[in-house]
Amino acid sequence: MKLQERTYEHSGTSIEGNKPITVGQGYSTIAWIPESEGSWALPLRHERITSAESPIGKAIWQLKQVCKHLPVTQMSFWDSEYGCAPFVLKTANIQADILVRLRSNLCLWGQPGAYSGKGQPKTHGDKFKLNERTTWSEATSVLEVNDLKLERVSVSLWKDLYFCQAATRPMLLIRVEGLDTQGNMRVSKPL
Repeated sequence: MKLQERTYEHSGTSIEGNKPITVGQGYSTIAWIPESEGSWALPLRHERITSAESPIGKAIWQLKQVCKHLPVTQMSFWDSEYGCAPFVLKTANIQADILVRLRSNLCLWGQPGAYSGKGQPKTHGDKFKLNERTTWSEATSVLEVNDLKLERVSVSLWKDLYFCQAATRPMLLIRVEGLDTQGNMRVSKPL
C-alpha cells in the first residue's frame, strides 16, 4: 500500500547516502505545556502538512486557530525552521508572544541611524551576524546568574534587530550561554 501525497521530509538519522532526508508525510503539532516541571504536553492541533502546504504556512494557520480560543496572550516557542522573515511577518497580527530559536548563520540588521542630510537615507543600520562577534553592537543588557545545576549562566539582550525582509518587525535578540566558574563556555554553542 502506498501513502498518498508523500513529500521529502527531514529525518533525525541518515537514511540513504548519508542524507537525513526520506520520503514520507510531514506533520505539524501545536501543544500546550501546562507545567514548568515534568514532561506533560497536551496536543491542541496535530495535522498533516499536505504537498500543497509549507510547514511555516501550516504552523501560522494552526497558531491562529489556537489563539482564537484562548482568553489571554500565550507564549509560543518555535524551532529554528521558523526563525525567518516570512514567519515573523505573517505572525504579526496573532495574539501570541513568540520565542524562536535562530540558526547561528543568520544575519540581522539594526535600525538605521539619523539621516545625515546627504544622499538617500539609509534603509538598514549595521549588520549583526550571529556567528561573527565582531559585527555585534553592545548588548542592551547582560545578566549573569549562578545556578546549582548549570553553574553560571549569562543572558545578553539586544533590542530592535530585524530580518532584512522584515524591517517593519523589530525583535529582541536573547543569547544564553552556559559558563564554567572561570567564565569559559561549557557548551560549544550558545542558545
